[in-house]
Amino acid sequence: MSNMLFNRDLMCVRHCNQTIFSYDILTQCPLCLQALGENMENTPITLPCPFVRACQYPCSIILRPSVGDFLTSFQNQNNLHIALTSSSGTIVEFDVNGLAKTPPKSKHSTANEWDQCLIIAQIPEPWYDRWDEVLEKIACDPLWSKDMYQEHTHNCYAFVLSFLNELDYGEWNDFCHDKLSFSRQIVASKTQSAAKYITIHRKLQARNYFIEQQE
Repeated sequence: MSNMLFNRDLMCVRHCNQTIFSYDILTQCPLCLQALGENMENTPITLPCPFVRACQYPCSIILRPSVGDFLTSFQNQNNLHIALTSSSGTIVEFDVNGLAKTPPKSKHSTANEWDQCLIIAQIPEPWYDRWDEVLEKIACDPLWSKDMYQEHTHNCYAFVLSFLNELDYGEWNDFCHDKLSFSRQIVASKTQSAAKYITIHRKLQARNYFIEQQE
């Protein structure tokens, strides 16, 4: 499935005192084989796929694995790559090759790499003009040239945090001064929910349902 857009929602149902997940709409319990009733306890609920195509989410903070993709190859110890989108859906990112802009209809391989990403945050539409203004300003700064890249200190996170500090959007101001605060307060909740989806998705590659172990 490598960098393809994957957006199948999971179905979740409670039955036999167990939580059962599937990509299919279950008409009967796979444990007791009884038909699933119409009451709320037995009615499946939908767990949306958290992964999206970045260019379809303007003025957003986006995240993907530095190598590979979330669903097929990502492990907890792997590095993550963070970037931004403009109001037109152009992906703006900073890495070892310097700053790059990828328009939404680009056929460049970089665009495909963002077809299975997480939206960490998206700013309200009244802020779109300000977002684009700051993004254009910071993108012209030689601070983000290829020669300035440093893997551990002057990297994609430094670029995004610098942008957010310049943006000065109130709700994020307290968390964008250092990577640790930003990761804990803004990134962690998104990656935690994605991790659960990934775990269930991989279990479902071997069978059409998965029973979550109760703690």
